[in-house]
Amino acid sequence: MTPVPARPAVSVIPLRDGPEGLEAFVQHRQLTMDFAAGVVVFPGGRCDPSDRAVGAALPLPDSVVAEHVRRWSGLDGTTDDAELLVRTRLATGVRELAEETGYVADPTDLLPWDCWVTPEGAPKRFDVAFFVLPVEREGPQPVHLTSEAVDSCWEAITSLLADHAAGDVRLMTPTRVLLEELRDPGTLASVLALQPVITGVRDDRAGVRPRLRQ
Repeated sequence: MTPVPARPAVSVIPLRDGPEGLEAFVQHRQLTMDFAAGVVVFPGGRCDPSDRAVGAALPLPDSVVAEHVRRWSGLDGTTDDAELLVRTRLATGVRELAEETGYVADPTDLLPWDCWVTPEGAPKRFDVAFFVLPVEREGPQPVHLTSEAVDSCWEAITSLLADHAAGDVRLMTPTRVLLEELRDPGTLASVLALQPVITGVRDDRAGVRPRLRQ
């Protein structure tokens, strides 16, 4: 049986320092959703056709585009489409974040982090590029807007993982693994210094973490 194609998608991980360590802005999804119902996720969604044109027109510094192409090169290679893929992902991330949280991000603040593909056999599959987004506590903040979630809020990563271990919340494997990876550095500055190698995960098993740095 031919697997369902994995749709390109983007997920943004807003992070800030907090009194209990790093905090992530997450969404508690509705139980009625046909994908990832009732789980805690990061803001995001699939790439729309319009994101390609919007991304192509983004006024990005050449150095930023080149750095993103380098960071995603383990997935995209060095094809002529690599720059367009970078721009499309950024446009999707900015759009989804604004639609779901009201937060208008500068695309240059979205930092490539990881990529997970839904395993074959699932009825709905996504090829999800994850970005980390640093957010200052004193500035504008994302808020709960999306109807796909019952709540959206900042939560300490340590608390989220403890609640998952206790069975109080549900985390999909990519979310749990990424939260564990982001928890360990302790501060936002330490996370931003990591720049892990992005190779992509295709079977919901992340392998050895922490990852190699580029």
